Amino acid sequence: MATRTSTRPRVRLEAEDRRSQLIELGLTMLATQPLDRVGIEEIAAAAGISRGLLFHYFASKRDFHLAVAAAAAAQLLEVTDTGRDLPPLDRLRSSLEAYVGYVAENEALYVGLVRGAAGADPELQAVFDANRATFTGRVLDALGQATAEPALRVAARGWVGFVEESTLDWLRHGDLDRSTLIAIQEDVLVHAVSVALGVEPSVLEAMAAALAASRGGVGDS
Repeated sequence: MATRTSTRPRVRLEAEDRRSQLIELGLTMLATQPLDRVGIEEIAAAAGISRGLLFHYFASKRDFHLAVAAAAAAQLLEVTDTGRDLPPLDRLRSSLEAYVGYVAENEALYVGLVRGAAGADPELQAVFDANRATFTGRVLDALGQATAEPALRVAARGWVGFVEESTLDWLRHGDLDRSTLIAIQEDVLVHAVSVALGVEPSVLEAMAAALAASRGGVGDS
């Protein structure tokens, strides 16, 4: 009696579905290795397609890497959009906790994004600059300062950069517990914004509480 060999048929996907699949595979690999080491051959093999077919969906290796970076940046924004039902400062704390938690689980991805954004590739810089702008907007919104004065804008934007660099240092050295890192980041924000507004930190906390009350004790839906 002849032995039958079972082979898995190649799954045919629509163009957008295939593109999304390839980006997801790139994100999976980016969790353990730098962006520039995410190999086209490995991605194609994991997707069950030829290397040449991958370039049907992406014009070049760089185009693929940019698509993966953009997806990673969007993922970071999504997981940190938390605490919408909390008072402003608590909402920021919730977002910080989600941010640091995500980074801890995706170290190579995060390091690659931050360091890549600091490099010479203007398109990669644009991807992460857009994230920074969104994070800055969230801070200002939580403080009820959507149209910020220059000093407050600088404080909020500078704090986003501080969070990036302090989190990188925490990853690099591993000699500080997570709760202390988050407490430092939160205190730096409170003091920076206090200086920008010309008020004491305690006044800022009272302002945040009043803002929460004016919104009925909840964030935006």
